[in-house]
Amino acid sequence: MTWKRVGIPKRKTVAKEQKKGNIQDEGWAWVVMLASCFGVAMSFAFANTFGIFYTNMTEELGFELTSVTLIGSIHTAISLGGAVLVVPVVERFGERQVLIVSGILQFISCFTSAFLTSFPLLLLCMGIILGFGAVLSLVSCMMATDKYFDKKKTTALTLISLGASFSMIIFSPVTKLLLENYGFHGTMMIFSALMLNTVVCGAVVFPLNTKESKTGVETSHKTQIDILFVKRPSFIMYMITNVLFVAGYYVAIGFLPETGISVGIDMDDISLVFSISGVLQIIGRLTFGFLSYKLPSHITKLWIIFLFAVGLTLLIVPFSTKLYHFIMFGLLNGFFQGGSLIGFNLCLKNLLELKYYGRGLSLALSMQGVGGLIGTPIAAFLQKASGNGDIVYLFAFSIFILSGIILLPFSKPRKETRTDIEIAVSQNNFKVYTRRVEQSKNNEIVYERDMNLFEFNI
Repeated sequence: MTWKRVGIPKRKTVAKEQKKGNIQDEGWAWVVMLASCFGVAMSFAFANTFGIFYTNMTEELGFELTSVTLIGSIHTAISLGGAVLVVPVVERFGERQVLIVSGILQFISCFTSAFLTSFPLLLLCMGIILGFGAVLSLVSCMMATDKYFDKKKTTALTLISLGASFSMIIFSPVTKLLLENYGFHGTMMIFSALMLNTVVCGAVVFPLNTKESKTGVETSHKTQIDILFVKRPSFIMYMITNVLFVAGYYVAIGFLPETGISVGIDMDDISLVFSISGVLQIIGRLTFGFLSYKLPSHITKLWIIFLFAVGLTLLIVPFSTKLYHFIMFGLLNGFFQGGSLIGFNLCLKNLLELKYYGRGLSLALSMQGVGGLIGTPIAAFLQKASGNGDIVYLFAFSIFILSGIILLPFSKPRKETRTDIEIAVSQNNFKVYTRRVEQSKNNEIVYERDMNLFEFNI
């Protein structure tokens, strides 16, 4: 019996031919990456310094803490949760136009806030408009970097994510200095000028009109129809984890200045703690990325460990009375927080197939927006109801531990399946041989099937 084997061309060869003539991974792509990193830093400028603003706004404007935390929560909810709505806008109008509009929106919201004293109007400008401008900038920067890189895409996306940590390092002491010298309204006017630099970031992002990018958009629209993965228990628990860990993340940022001042730590030292935390966030992100590279099958477990560690570090604050206590908290919390902030992204690749990744990520960001919306207001309510300032850290500790526990049953490595199909023709029959391979780190299971489709006589 003579068998004939029909081969299928490898996808890498096709991709190489399609990519010919592109400027991906070349010199200007790194300029776009730097601009995107700056854009991400500006997007998180307020989210990472709202705690310092809270203290000033309660003293200078006479607002209650529960009220000003609502501004920060709405800003965070929109700047993260709005990603699902912004992605189609960026696909329709392009990264450059949307990024320029985001800079103008952030400028208008900050400049207008410099003349306001009414809480509802500040909520509109700082919470809603500024939050919407931030999510436009964040999504545009990520999508622009994704387009300009191919082989070095993972490296580029990791580097632009560091903009969030740089934002905490730079803007914490800058915000504190500006508030001391110019007050809230003067600070907002200066911030409006800083936000206008996002327009320059948009100016360097030239559109890439290639067949590959158009095909990618068409393919993404087709795959968006299939959303059955949202019914998987593992993905549902992953969504809940995203709500919880972001709800706990902003508690320390929002309440640490007030806690420090209550034990005699001045604002200069508190801003130093935030800057130290930002530096360790960078190290934490890089460490988690390295561990994920070495242990690709255990990314979910690594994320759970980092979430537990973040929760445990929050227990340091209620017992802190000296500056070095707060510095120790900043070191440990910043390191594990940095890892957890990149872990949610990498963990998703272990839970879902690649074709569902983009849609799953946008849903995860939406859930993080919900967490940002409810976290600090609940903590402020608990503090006011109990009269105990330490309860906010116990609350954050609890939800970080809970976020890791609910993900534990789904921390096993996802099996990788490969299917090989072989078609064989003999003189009098037509057969199909199927070989499916399920791979994990320790073993490989092979399933074979030989089907005789039909017979014929020649």
